[in-house]
Amino acid sequence: MPQTTEGHEAPAGPVLSPEALFHTGLVVEDLDLAMKTLGAAAGYHFTTVMELEVTARTADGGLQHASQRFALTLEEPRLELVEEIPGTVWVSDGSNGAHHVGYWADSGRIAEMSRELAAQGFAVEASNDAEADGALMWVYHRGLGGVRIELLNTLMKPSMDAWIAGADPAAVAQDAPGA
Repeated sequence: MPQTTEGHEAPAGPVLSPEALFHTGLVVEDLDLAMKTLGAAAGYHFTTVMELEVTARTADGGLQHASQRFALTLEEPRLELVEEIPGTVWVSDGSNGAHHVGYWADSGRIAEMSRELAAQGFAVEASNDAEADGALMWVYHRGLGGVRIELLNTLMKPSMDAWIAGADPAAVAQDAPGA
């Protein structure tokens, strides 16, 4: 079995699959301006803005509470624009390009997939297991020269699909798992 940089055995097969890629996330300074600019420059159309109160567990075990704003393109391959939140995982220094690539992870396997990525050298940077019932709904792994891999629990897919289709973001957030 291949060895990781930490000497742990890596799984024999890939943890992720190209078909499970949901979006590429970009952290932007001003969400509304970024949506307007990308819309005008590249013809993107966006969901309504989602606003959530989130709690992220950091790699050192601390908790970060933040008000988050983000939107998705309606066109595929999908982009997610996340408004910068200083002092959290959602920051950009303006030179790092993509913030993360988000993959769907089956609800029954997300924790296992996260452990497998960590064993391959993609350290956990933040997760939301501190929210609501403690179910792991998303987790960021750091690697690839700073780009993160985000695993998104498939339990979130129906609410994300509803939001993309035009549902009110407040109603979607209220109905989402872990809310």
